[in-house]
Amino acid sequence: MREFEQYGLRKEEGWEWFPWFPWWPPETRPPFKIHATAEDIAPFFFVEHHPYALSLLLKISDRFKADIFCKMGLEGSSKDWETLVTGFIKEWEEDNSGVDVFHFDSDEDIFCVYSQYIDDISLFSRVLRKMCDDEKMMRKYFDRGLQELNKQD
Repeated sequence: MREFEQYGLRKEEGWEWFPWFPWWPPETRPPFKIHATAEDIAPFFFVEHHPYALSLLLKISDRFKADIFCKMGLEGSSKDWETLVTGFIKEWEEDNSGVDVFHFDSDEDIFCVYSQYIDDISLFSRVLRKMCDDEKMMRKYFDRGLQELNKQD
């Protein structure tokens, strides 16, 4: 397992710098304003990659919603979470922000989705966490994620 700070972290030249950002050089960007508290999104949590991005992580060993994944014949692995969140992202991008806003950097121990769009991932984290309280919605997004991933293959 990597250190938490390494998930969603790219080399500096791997980040996109948006021309509408008034900060140059990037290090002059003010601290992120995250619109979700730790309590809002637990057991998910954030790792900041200031000045570029924000990662949302979940420790697989916490077995969050494992019972629902088990009912679907799954384990609740980071790959299962990526599939579910892929379906969620597809709808999110259609309704909110456009494509290629969110990216994955998971391994067997940690599920990680990250974005340079701080406001988007901040709101996304709260909505994602709330969605996890609804088994029917989890199944819907997992199925949509499977369809989406099958289209990509």
